[in-house]
Amino acid sequence: MIMRITWGKLRPGSWNDFERTYSATVAAKGRDIKGLRGRWLLQDTEDRDTGFAVSLWEGAADMQAYEQGDLYRKEFAPALQPFFVGDYKTYRCEVKYTQ
Repeated sequence: MIMRITWGKLRPGSWNDFERTYSATVAAKGRDIKGLRGRWLLQDTEDRDTGFAVSLWEGAADMQAYEQGDLYRKEFAPALQPFFVGDYKTYRCEVKYTQ
């Protein structure tokens, strides 16, 4: 399994709008993607303008197909990009243990 973790810093005070946009795009339209096992959106408890998007994938090929696909590149990323301040970082991690 592969876990995709994206960290990002948002424009100050924009979390609620970001979360609404995430819900209307990624959460609503990205449910039945091949290989997707789960998805989470997390807000930092100390810096409310910072958060993580986490998704769990059956394998790297499914995750890469999603990242290179039209849904992600032409709809999800463009809808969320305006909320970010500066860089955001995506990590792709092999799951070594689960319970």
